[in-house]
Amino acid sequence: MKILIINWRDIEHPEGGGAEVHLHEIFSRLVRRGHQVTLLTTAFRGAEREKEIGGLKILRWGHTFTFNWEAPFLARRILARQAVDCIVDDVNKIPFFSPRWFHSVPTCVFFHHLFGNTIFELTVWPCAAYVLMLERLSGWGYRNVPCCTVSKSTADELVGCGFDRSRIVVIENSVDTDRYRPSSAVSKESGMLLYAGRIKSYKNVEIALDALKSLLSKGRRDLRLVISGTGDHEPALKAYAGRLGLENRVRFLGYTEEERQIDLYRRATIFVNTSLKEGWGITNIEAGACGTAVVANNAPGLRDSVKDGETGLLYSENNQAHLEECIERLLDDESLRKKFELNGRKWALHFSWDRSAERVEEWLMGVVGKK
Repeated sequence: MKILIINWRDIEHPEGGGAEVHLHEIFSRLVRRGHQVTLLTTAFRGAEREKEIGGLKILRWGHTFTFNWEAPFLARRILARQAVDCIVDDVNKIPFFSPRWFHSVPTCVFFHHLFGNTIFELTVWPCAAYVLMLERLSGWGYRNVPCCTVSKSTADELVGCGFDRSRIVVIENSVDTDRYRPSSAVSKESGMLLYAGRIKSYKNVEIALDALKSLLSKGRRDLRLVISGTGDHEPALKAYAGRLGLENRVRFLGYTEEERQIDLYRRATIFVNTSLKEGWGITNIEAGACGTAVVANNAPGLRDSVKDGETGLLYSENNQAHLEECIERLLDDESLRKKFELNGRKWALHFSWDRSAERVEEWLMGVVGKK
């Protein structure tokens, strides 16, 4: 197949995240299986306008703030100079509505998550309202085309937006379990809580700081929180930690290379995921793959990637008291923690990038075949 993907960012974009990792891992494998993949995306400072990465032909022709309006016209330029068997809207921000623009080429859509009202945590009101309006038009824009998403929670939300459930397939994000694995050479660090991921307001890391402050006041003197990642909310989060008097109990690592991140997963006693909403929650799977118990918010996406009572604990949605209770339970019950460490590894082994790529390939072959 000759596949054209439209996405706001590529794997080298400085603001890229899990969606870009997913795109790269899946479609670089499809290239190795003989398919041709072109990615239409946006430019960033210092980026080459056209580049090949992992076999993907990347065209950085768009502008960050206007790409959804530019994409149809830029895609037409591509279609004029090369054959395309299908167009994939890889929606991680604002939808592109390719099915409404292109009727002679099979089109489909991949949704990583929906913002919903959490968009108001990320940007100013007019911009948030604009994004939410376009998101709610997704049911109209993609109602009659095949759709793929990464979790049952997101599939349920899409149905609520007007999608036909029979057209939705769920293919979860995966992890490289050969790299993300426990190591007998690495010991757990007592009292080490870990958060890993982008630092955005909707990640709600403040609740972890509040829980840490409360637990310290209860006599849990060995506790500390390591925060791995960066994002535009980092200065505010650091300031909040300072106001709580946690400067010596919270360590901000900033951007962390993958090998260092794996080492952190292995050393942590508990991985804490406080996000208000995710498409899937891949960091929960990464932590489990490295043999670390997880405590996560019972929120969309996170409740899909954590099996409550088997691979970790889900605390009542956005409830600080229950978060503290879950952390204390795992600190006090080593046998339960060990159970989660073993089961988390077994659970992670279900999610292979190779298998996910095969399933995406089958899905796209069906898209092209049906047309």
